[in-house]
Amino acid sequence: MERKARVSLTSYVIVAVVLAALFVGFSGESRLQQAPVTPKNLQKTPGGACSTSDMLPKRNMMKALGSALLLGAAKPAISREVLFESAQPAPVLCTRPRPGSGRPLGIIDVDKTDVYERVRCTIGGYTISDTKYEFEAPDIFQPLTGFFAGGPDPAGTLDMRLETMKYGGNRPVTIVISNGKGNDEPKSRPWTGKKSITDLGNPDQFLKVFAPQLVVNEKIATVEEKDGIVYYKYVLYKAAANYNNRKVISAAIYNGDLICIVGLASDSNWDKAKPVLLNVIDSFRVIPNKEA
Repeated sequence: MERKARVSLTSYVIVAVVLAALFVGFSGESRLQQAPVTPKNLQKTPGGACSTSDMLPKRNMMKALGSALLLGAAKPAISREVLFESAQPAPVLCTRPRPGSGRPLGIIDVDKTDVYERVRCTIGGYTISDTKYEFEAPDIFQPLTGFFAGGPDPAGTLDMRLETMKYGGNRPVTIVISNGKGNDEPKSRPWTGKKSITDLGNPDQFLKVFAPQLVVNEKIATVEEKDGIVYYKYVLYKAAANYNNRKVISAAIYNGDLICIVGLASDSNWDKAKPVLLNVIDSFRVIPNKEA
């Protein structure tokens, strides 16, 4: 009983100190408003410790404690960057429809555990099999699996698809990898036989070939080269409601294959997702074939 009483008393003391720190932190007196403090010569007491007049004022100690507590409380959950590689095991758990549960039409909400379950899976290699690629993304993105032919989407047109609902808004933030034409015969693809994306023109000309029906209100296009491979990169905006109207794209052609990564977000989560998606397409890389 005596031990419990001491523990209880200690808890009350800690709570009192925290409340006092918070009160002082919000007292409205800024550091700029305080009068300058004249330094004092340190004098040691016979016991060797500094005198109480020379110690850090209690008010400043309370402020420091209050600031530390507030910063700690405001610190957001941290996700870490992980490497996603085609035709390799996913670095995080994948999401697939629960057997027999079916799948509701419309938005895929990976957080609906009554519809989807977490499993280990291999990602990529469904529609892009000869060319390998990789990119980095936060580990809160969940790869989809178990759809058409075990792949990442019901239509079977994507090589990889990742989603997360962690950026708020009314729609998921999505990352997809595509060969541009899904399961179409390779000979029908405009880039078949091409060695570089530049063989299809400049960034504006390529975009018309890649997405001839695409209409956007804003477009930013840049060109980058990595390991001798040219990438066209885009930031696109289309004014539309209830739609993933924000897109970032990086595309390259290698050995006749088009490999394109697309990040999608909506106006409701674009501000939070934008820097993340830009980092994703910046990290996107086609892995050159050593035998080529």
